[in-house]
Amino acid sequence: MSRAQPSGLAALLSDYRAFAGGRLWLAAALIIFGALAEGFGLLTIVPLLSIASGNGDPRLLRLAPWASSWNLDQRFLIVLALFVTAMSLRSVLLFARDVLLSRLSADYEASLRLRAAATLAGRGWPFVSRIGQGGMQSLLLSDVPRASEAIRYVQNMAAGGAMLAVAVGITILLSAKLTLVALAFLAAAALLSLRTARRGAKSGFAISEAMDAAAGSGHRLHAGLKAALAQGTVGAFLDEYRSSLQRTAAESSGFVRQYSSARYWSAAGMAIAAAVLLLVGVRVLALPFPILVTSLVLFARMSAPAQLLQSSWVLAASCAPAFAAIERRLGTLQPTHPASVSAAPLQWRRLEIEDVTFEHQPERGLRGLSLTLGNGEWIGIRGASGAGKTTLLDLVVGLLSPQEGELTVDGRPIAEVIDRWQAAVAYAGQEGVVFSDSVRGNLLAEGADASDDELWDALGSVGLADRVRAFPDGLEQDVGDRGSHLSGGERQRLVLARALLRKPSLLILDEATAALDAEGEASLLDRLRALHPRPAALVVAHRESTLSHCDSVISTQHGKVSAAQSSFS
Repeated sequence: MSRAQPSGLAALLSDYRAFAGGRLWLAAALIIFGALAEGFGLLTIVPLLSIASGNGDPRLLRLAPWASSWNLDQRFLIVLALFVTAMSLRSVLLFARDVLLSRLSADYEASLRLRAAATLAGRGWPFVSRIGQGGMQSLLLSDVPRASEAIRYVQNMAAGGAMLAVAVGITILLSAKLTLVALAFLAAAALLSLRTARRGAKSGFAISEAMDAAAGSGHRLHAGLKAALAQGTVGAFLDEYRSSLQRTAAESSGFVRQYSSARYWSAAGMAIAAAVLLLVGVRVLALPFPILVTSLVLFARMSAPAQLLQSSWVLAASCAPAFAAIERRLGTLQPTHPASVSAAPLQWRRLEIEDVTFEHQPERGLRGLSLTLGNGEWIGIRGASGAGKTTLLDLVVGLLSPQEGELTVDGRPIAEVIDRWQAAVAYAGQEGVVFSDSVRGNLLAEGADASDDELWDALGSVGLADRVRAFPDGLEQDVGDRGSHLSGGERQRLVLARALLRKPSLLILDEATAALDAEGEASLLDRLRALHPRPAALVVAHRESTLSHCDSVISTQHGKVSAAQSSFS
């Protein structure tokens, strides 16, 4: 790992500060005043012990001359009341602090996830396709949680640092010399922590990379397991997955070993420091008993925030590289915007594609395409894999922008009316997404506001209503993980029903009926063509029986598109 590679911590803190806004100042106030309340409460131990010993400390009366007229019992009760009040106030402030910091960290993680998703959407489909499913899983399930975890450790550092600073300030008032001895131990511990934190940052980068590789292997395992089981090649899949998991485990266990070693050495160092402070306080400085005991209590109290500072610094340094990984994948995160009101679907008559070119690489895409689609017209698209069929669909719906040429709808560039145009489109692909939800949840997954009657109408239009009525729970029937309780054809019908709830004027069917048998497909396509008003459709298919339902058919080959030919009889 290059030493020059940024840890991501500075960028993470800057992003968190911008997110938290005024709540960060409130959290800082709670942290500081909670520490001060605890410090004041601990400071009252000195007069309590002095009064309890029966002699009182004249230095205390110089600090509070108004108490000289009180007897020892009165002083004791007053100071005891101050102690209880201060520690009660401390509890209230620290409770409010912990609640606010917990809410901030949870909100920040949610904000990171949402902004990552918004950035992916804003970058467009070509960018998202390069990230891939494995990359998105690693981003949302690994990088984002680890980055937000780093923030929680930074919050712990702030709380521990405030407690430590107040404790040091009070011990300086009690005995500056004894405090210098304690600070020497703290400085030595800080130097050791810095070295461990640097190692933690390097481990953090290695863990991020290992988790990324494991996510990719896990995705390949899931995608190819069925074929591997059928072919008896599971061993090769498991070997690759085992290798990536072992690398992740090795990196993680190496970090835990470093972190645990630092903690145990820190605990041993604190015990030695306490012994040295007691020896110096008694034998060298000859401190009065109340001051010595209070100082030792404060030094003992310092050990917890000091260890919290050390451990949180190391853990934050190990998790912060996840934010660097997010920015490496996505660039600067885009802000989220309030949900906008859905655009009204465009009422259109004619789509024209004029001399459009979009090539992913030579002979991979489209060159010089011209095509006209009227409202209600169905055009079939055939061609070999990689011939440009899906590229054509992506251009029509605005996922891609043409490198040359123009797409217009009723004479206006699609880019000018893209929101209303896309509101009029329903896109159904061969691998249409079925969610691990009920039938109803799947139908309404894209935000449709539909009554039960409309849901049943959509299911009837795709030939799925009788099947759903036969379910024990009807519309509330769970369809299993990604529709595992349904057949392939039923999943495609469900996706098409969801598309119809958009009431589209343009259907994009990319092998959307490939899982159906010829008879079932013919019946379904007849129903779709019989819809009133009938939507226009671009239908990508390899089967001639599918294309026979279209008004005309075009062919793509080597980036070129043949003239449309009549098909539907």
